[in-house]
This record gives sequence, C-alpha cells and structure tokens, in this order.
Amino acid sequence: MNRSVYFQVNLITASLIAASSLLPVSAEIFSPLSNDINEPDGIYFPLAGSPLRADVRTVIGTGACVTENYAGCTLADVNTDNDSTDDFKPEIKVHITMDTFPDDGLVSNATLRQRGNSAREAEQKSYRIKLDSKDSLWRGERKFQLNKHPWDLSRINNKLSFDLMQEIPHLTSLRTDFVHLFVDNVDFGLFTHVENVGKEYLTRRGWHKNSGVYKANSFDFFSSDTYALDSEGKPLDPEKFNSKLEIKRGKDHRKLLEMMNAVNDENNNFSSNVLGKYFNKNNYLSWFSASLLMGNDDVVSSNFYLLNRKGEDTFYFLPWDYDETWEATNPDLSRAWSGVSGYWSSQLHKRYLQQPGAVAELVEAVTHIKNNYFSTSKIANKLDAYLPIVLPLVSASPDFDELPVVGNGREMDEYMDNYNQTYTSIERNFQGFIDSIQYPMGFWIDKAFLNNGKLSMEWGSSYDLQGDNITYDIQISTSPKFLQSTIVKKITGLTATQYEYDWSFPEGDYYLRIIARDDSNPVDHWQVAYDEYSSGDDVFPGVISPQDTVDPEPDAPIAI
Repeated sequence: MNRSVYFQVNLITASLIAASSLLPVSAEIFSPLSNDINEPDGIYFPLAGSPLRADVRTVIGTGACVTENYAGCTLADVNTDNDSTDDFKPEIKVHITMDTFPDDGLVSNATLRQRGNSAREAEQKSYRIKLDSKDSLWRGERKFQLNKHPWDLSRINNKLSFDLMQEIPHLTSLRTDFVHLFVDNVDFGLFTHVENVGKEYLTRRGWHKNSGVYKANSFDFFSSDTYALDSEGKPLDPEKFNSKLEIKRGKDHRKLLEMMNAVNDENNNFSSNVLGKYFNKNNYLSWFSASLLMGNDDVVSSNFYLLNRKGEDTFYFLPWDYDETWEATNPDLSRAWSGVSGYWSSQLHKRYLQQPGAVAELVEAVTHIKNNYFSTSKIANKLDAYLPIVLPLVSASPDFDELPVVGNGREMDEYMDNYNQTYTSIERNFQGFIDSIQYPMGFWIDKAFLNNGKLSMEWGSSYDLQGDNITYDIQISTSPKFLQSTIVKKITGLTATQYEYDWSFPEGDYYLRIIARDDSNPVDHWQVAYDEYSSGDDVFPGVISPQDTVDPEPDAPIAI
C-alpha cells in the first residue's frame, strides 16, 4: 500500500478554465429590494496556509455513564453514540486550546459530544465542542463544530461551497476552517470547523438574538398538523415538530405558520402574497441557483436553515451542509430527484416553478451566479490553495485509513481523480439543470396493490414546464432492474393517473414502474416516480413492488 504524500501539481488545462458558452443575462435579475439581506464587512477570515491546530484533553469524572448522568463517560462512550434520535447523548468535560484561544490554566473549559446524523455510522466521528464561558470566546464563537465529512472523499466540499458563497450578495455564508485535531495527544486528523448558526451567529451580523431560526430535517413546506401551535405560538407536539423542522432560536412560531398557510393557499397570488411578502426573491433565487450549480440534491427538504428576523415577515434561506456536492453525478439518483424535478417535491418550489416566466427567470439567475461567482477560474484558485493544506493529512493516518475508496494500492490516485473532477463540476451541473427543465416533473405513486386478482394503481400527475401534454407508461417486471428480458407487461399512452389491470401472472416477485413522457420528445423527455425500491445496498429509482401497498404522506417522502 502506497502511503507516500502526493504533492503533485495540478495542471489545469485551458479547456477547463476557458469561459463556457454564456447565456444572455439581464442586469435586472437581482434588482435591489427593501428587505435584501446582507452581512457586515469583516465576518470572514482569509484562508490560513495550514490547518488550525486544536488540542483537546479529556477530563473524566467519576460515576455512571447513563442517560442524563454522564459524569463517568469517556471519549469511547461518546464515540459509541451512533443514534442521534435516542435519549442517550453522552457529553464529557474537556480542555481545549486552539489558534488564538490559548491555555487558560483551567482543568476543563468546555464539553464535547458527537454530532451529525448519518455521519455517526462512520468509523471516524464528528464532534461539537462547547466552551463553558459565555464571555471568553474564540473569534466570537462559543461552539466548535468539527466535521469529519466521512463520505466526502475530497474533504473540501463544504469549505469550497461556503468560501464561494461568501461573495454572493444576497446569500449569507458560514465561517469555515480546516482544523488538525489532537485528543489526549492522539492525532485525529483533518476536520472542517463550520460556524454554528446560533445566538453568536445572529448578533455577529447585527440581527436580534431571539430571531426565529429553523433547521430543515424533513421539511417541504406542506401544511400538516405536525406544525400545530398553541395560543402562544409554541408547538403542541415539540418532538414531532422538531423531527421535521428543528427550532434553533425563537419562542413564538406563529409567523412560520402564517407563512406556511400562505404557501399552501393556491388561491392567493403567489408573487405578491407569498414570494413578495414572506420571502426575499433575491435571497431565494441565489440559494436556489447556488444549490443547483453545486449539485446539492440534498437540500430539497433538509440541510438548510430558515431565518425569520425578529419583528419581520421575511424568511431567508441560509445554506447548510454541502459535503455531498461537487462530485460526479450519483448513478443511483433518479431523474426524479435530479435538477428542478427534485425541488418540485417541495410545495414552495413547486408553486414558484408554476408561475408564468419563472423557469426563464431561474435560468437567468443560475447563469448569473455561474458567470459571476462560480466561474471555473474562481473554483480553480480555491482548489489549488486547498490542496497543499489537506493533502498531507488525507494521505496519512488516520484519515488515509478510512478514505471511501476502492483501494487496491490506488487510494491516492482515486483521491486525486475525485479532487480534479471538481474543477469542472459547475459546467456539468449547469448542463444537468438545463436538461432537467425539459423533462416532466417527478410524482408519487399513491396506490399500487393486488386485490382479488386485480392490480389497482393511482399516481400523482406529472407536470411539464413547457406545457407539453403528458402520457404515462406502466411496466411490470420480474426484476427491479427492468431488463428487457424481464419485462412481462407494458401499457403505454395512458392519459389518466389511475389504472386497473387483471393480474394473471404466476406467483413470484414482481416490480412496477410508471414513466411519464411529454409529447414533444417522448423518447428523451421522460420521468419516473419519486418512489424507490431498495434491496440490500441496491436502490432502484422509480420502482416499487406491487405486493406492497403504497400510500406516502405528502410531507414525508418514503422509500419502498
């Protein structure tokens, strides 16, 4: 196994940094608005030439290590906390020194616990360290959010995203730093510190500390009793509420419910009574455009914040979690969840895309952001600066030992292949966005089950952004791969969104998919359902089993 450090020079060819073919963009696409959001100067720090070093010493007490009594917990106990939804949340005392936060001579000055959701399944963990003092802070920050990003081979996706977004006028960003972490003198490798969206984040930007801040976990703007409030604006069921939309700041959430009711009232004027009243159009289009360009399909219903500054109507999109961006297209991701179709599953984005002229406006906004803030030369400059910082750590233990690569002695070759493709990600994602506009939008299969020898099916209507007519094909197969040799039935050209079929096949496993096609180009302009069928590690987009009853909730996408 070759563990030598790869200090290879990245030669960016002219074809990678040449200007792409540009669409015309009007100067009015981001005209100033009275409620535009902005950040004061001096929020962000320049890139350091080496990762910041953080030294943490654990301070273990005596006693038990059980729910609500973590006195005797150790770092090993913290690392076994793999379920973020249960009540066991071990947190230990530590002492930290880092950068401009020198040794204060105290036995302990902070607490440490594990952070993240799916990342907890990884061997290498991410951590939150919270300073005990509310006054003696590091750069004005009380919480260190140290992310390992175990699924991001490059280890630079989040930092690249937030560094680029610092320059976009109508979109706030977050501070990020590369950090080299040592715990009890043991090298824990490379982490990325990402600024916490909390009280200090708000006051640093001149906003009221009690402004409403919400983190989307599974939130698609559909009305639901999940968000029911009492007379004081507090959730009737806090656990249920927070499972969808986590309350980070604020106590009265009636403005949120008011906004959601407006989004779901399809009889009102969307431009004036929704987008114009409860959102800032410049912020919305900037966030939407940046997410599309970076290929962040994970922000449709999660991994973003909503900010409602105290005393105002407006909700602003704040970016969060871009570690699954910039890479090559996910082969397991269906058309339904790619490009604009994925956003169609959210009530807010769906209503926007249905407005006259919205698609052309979005193309104009995406093109503007790409040309001015995500140019290939800007990205190349960032990547070239990051590489000598991250490569020495990534190519050595402990990071090297857990890289998500095939290996076979080519670990660092795989790493560099992955890193280098980031230089052209924007162009690929931009073209993917343009292509996705031509396809019908995704839809859910509402019902598909066998009963008394009949297969009954119902599904939601697809939608064509160009106004083309749509027909539906039904295919039944003995394999979820839908090879030609395994398809036992095809029903084509349906215009209705329900169908009943006399089932005459022998016993066995069968699989169903429904394909929407527009009449302008049915061969290329097709779409599958949002539903997915999982078998082991394999995911089959748009496929379900007719042996199962399908009944998804509108605000809770499910995988079958």
